[in-house]
Amino acid sequence: MEPQLNTPENINTNSKRGFLLDTLFQGFLILLPISIVLILLSFSFNFIFKIVAPISSILDPGIEEPHWSINFLSIGILVIFIFVIGVLIRNKVGKSYFSKFEKKYLTKVPLYSLIHQTVYQFVGLKKLPFSEVVLIDIYKSGTMMTGFITDQVNEDLYTVFVPTAPNPTNGNIYHIPKSSITFLSVNTQDAMRTIMGMGTGTCDLISSAGESFVSDCSEESKKQLNPELQVE
Repeated sequence: MEPQLNTPENINTNSKRGFLLDTLFQGFLILLPISIVLILLSFSFNFIFKIVAPISSILDPGIEEPHWSINFLSIGILVIFIFVIGVLIRNKVGKSYFSKFEKKYLTKVPLYSLIHQTVYQFVGLKKLPFSEVVLIDIYKSGTMMTGFITDQVNEDLYTVFVPTAPNPTNGNIYHIPKSSITFLSVNTQDAMRTIMGMGTGTCDLISSAGESFVSDCSEESKKQLNPELQVE
């Protein structure tokens, strides 16, 4: 049996096959949590519907099918139930009990963590990775590093990825207290541009930190961060 040579045709076929499978897998990961949430909601609705269905015989004794208002009643009960759960976990006591219950039981359920992160990111309760650009001073030396928030451990502790220049795919991960973080009002594209440009345009980037950093950026520095800017 002759070994298969890595001809250009074989390489292209393998790359296409990898791209197709990878794309399908990523689409599956996005749809799976959403589908599971919809299934759980449907199951909850049907469960409540079966409980309140006997009320239909009181509203309209002559019809075998459930009265149309039963659907609205079931939806209303489901919404109220979800609302009550939300009220219970809004306060510190309820949140603490739910956190313990989640760590002890829910995190052991398959796909729970994936569903949890997807839903929280979808509704905006959890920021997507690289959604915030920050400056960090991990050694309290006054030397600032440009980084990206990748996770929030709690209210006072953040996980920050600090990429290296000019290749932002490499870097280090730090767990930083909020007191050592300066949040910047810039988008990730501009921050990445300064990293890949070996720091060019940083002046305008840091000026978004407000009064913490007084920066008088020249027009040339602004153009480095935004090449489309016309310098007079």
